Amino acid sequence: MYTLCKSAVFPTTCIMTVLSFGIYMLFYVLRNRRVLSFLAFAACLLASILFFSMFSGISSVSPVTFLFRASEVYDSFMAAAFISIFSFIIGFPTAYFSAYLPRPAFLLLPAFIPLLLAAKTSNGLPLGYLIFIASGYALMILGVARPEYPKDTAYVDDRKSRFERLGALGIFGLSVAVMIYAVPRSDETPLGEYLDTVFKRDSTFYAGAGLSNFTNNSGVNHGANEPSENILFYVSANSPKILSRWSFDNYNEDGSWSAHSDYSTGLSSWRDYKKILSTDVLSSKLYKAAANGYLTEYAPLLSRLTPVSKSIYYLPETMNIYVSDNSNTKVVIHPNMTVDINIRGYNKRVYRTPMDEIFTENNFGQNAAYSLNFYDSTPDIGLINLFAEVDMEELLSEAEKEGVVSNEEKEAFLTEREQALEYHEKTMLESPLSSEIIQLASQITEGLSSDYEKALAIEKWFGEAGFVYDLDFVPRETTAEYFLFESRRGICTDFASAAALLMRAANIPTRYSEGFLVKEENMTEYGAYAVKAANAHAFAMGYIEGYGWLEVDGTRYAAVAGENENENRLLSLILLISAIILGTTAVILRKEISEIIFAVSLKFRSDRGKIQAIYLRTRKLACKIAEKEPKTTTCAEVCEIISNSLMLKTEAEEIIDCADELFYNNTITQNSEKLYADYRAIVKMKKKMRK
Repeated sequence: MYTLCKSAVFPTTCIMTVLSFGIYMLFYVLRNRRVLSFLAFAACLLASILFFSMFSGISSVSPVTFLFRASEVYDSFMAAAFISIFSFIIGFPTAYFSAYLPRPAFLLLPAFIPLLLAAKTSNGLPLGYLIFIASGYALMILGVARPEYPKDTAYVDDRKSRFERLGALGIFGLSVAVMIYAVPRSDETPLGEYLDTVFKRDSTFYAGAGLSNFTNNSGVNHGANEPSENILFYVSANSPKILSRWSFDNYNEDGSWSAHSDYSTGLSSWRDYKKILSTDVLSSKLYKAAANGYLTEYAPLLSRLTPVSKSIYYLPETMNIYVSDNSNTKVVIHPNMTVDINIRGYNKRVYRTPMDEIFTENNFGQNAAYSLNFYDSTPDIGLINLFAEVDMEELLSEAEKEGVVSNEEKEAFLTEREQALEYHEKTMLESPLSSEIIQLASQITEGLSSDYEKALAIEKWFGEAGFVYDLDFVPRETTAEYFLFESRRGICTDFASAAALLMRAANIPTRYSEGFLVKEENMTEYGAYAVKAANAHAFAMGYIEGYGWLEVDGTRYAAVAGENENENRLLSLILLISAIILGTTAVILRKEISEIIFAVSLKFRSDRGKIQAIYLRTRKLACKIAEKEPKTTTCAEVCEIISNSLMLKTEAEEIIDCADELFYNNTITQNSEKLYADYRAIVKMKKKMRK
């Protein structure tokens, strides 16, 4: 305790002395009363754990902080709670199994300290190694355990005693292993810096989170990520957005993505083309046309549209970006559906690739500022379902004939659609999917008709299937298959890769994109969002007819490592320990439990049934003493065994005589309550004489 609490060694020593000695003496006094000793242990340990879990909130420090930084932070409540729990865990097996040599076993208390130290690195060391340590400690305790015999009796380590110790070894080892596994890793881990250098690898994803020019390949997640908090740029916008930096097309065997040469060339004449691609404007025009008697063939379907406003004109929103990390690059960070860009002090061409990457002809200057116009569009489910039911080209061609849309509008939507389908065909050919991913995508999207419903189902599935967003997790492999079917833990790159492949398997044109996730927490006191390297984010972009390219982010629904995990682990720990204690209680007290069940069942039997049950129970007990087969043992033999072995001739004769009268004359000559009292006397004598 000096190691843990050297700043308060005197009060801690007092607490430890009183609690440990009191607990040890309690179990030592009860050492010859095995059942009572075990019940006391179960009750005390459960009470301690429940008290600790319920009232730990009143402490000034967390349990992990106290254990691993007690030399800096001390809390008397935590000290009392932990010493109580450890004393119960150690004192019980010491006294229960070590009555013959109690003091040497109790002196093994310091051996528990390596378990505490190992618990601090539970996520850095293999679980098997921790179980080995726990089992070794239990073996030391139980290895010196011996039953107590009268002084005039020679010590004999019988088979029953060895069986008890081996059983206790398994139960105790399992309990400690579960306990260690449930302890969350602390930042104050002994040798933590050394272990981090052993297990940690640099993350190429977060390491490349600056505003540099394009790269040919995406990074893969090696785990142990430590994203930088350096501010890269500021964003002024009405609400947080996902901002795109670059995209990749072909999935590689090592889990990374690479760019396709066919989609790396950009056009400078993209602004007018993109401004036309407003599904909100299209929805309003189609809805208004149907209401005015146009497009009669499609009128019933068009009436289901829900246009954003009564006006057919929908204006884009504005976003301003201010670079602050001294970078000088060609890459333009932008939101989805960007339709225009203006870079201050830059008057050369700005290009855009088919995969929505925006870049300039030359670097546009250090710490540049630029404004963007974009459509902040909410998917119109009516329009998406409309294009899922009818042919998009036929509807738009008919709308052009009737003057609802212009030829430019029709060609813009159809061109985007054709490019998406062509992109899907090429990427599927060059990056074929595994049969497991195809089958999984089929299961997730079963019964869904539109691509939009399928994309949302895939995005939500990561939450429903229990995936965890975990920056610290070190994966054994970097492939999407490992993430999907084994670990189910990772960072945004893992989620994005898996989502992109699942969407492609669902026949949705999809690309893998990287950029930044702007959050509400990034808001500064001046009303702008400060975007850091830690905000680097990966996501999938799927083409949906009737909307365009849709962001699909599996991390939206995934659990975050650390959030509520400690509470869940504590609850799981309490439930597991309770289950272990109850199971062990059922094994150790199986005879007592059996007797209780028998006594309760008698109350629901008839008088004839009670007498018959008491006789059969007595016969079974006698045959166990004599090691005979109950079915071949007569009533007289039962009476003789009990009379000779337990010296209870009167009780045995009363039970046997009443049973004979019942079986042969069908008469009841004795009160069943008296017979049960005789039976209980036989049971107590057998237990007392250890027969």
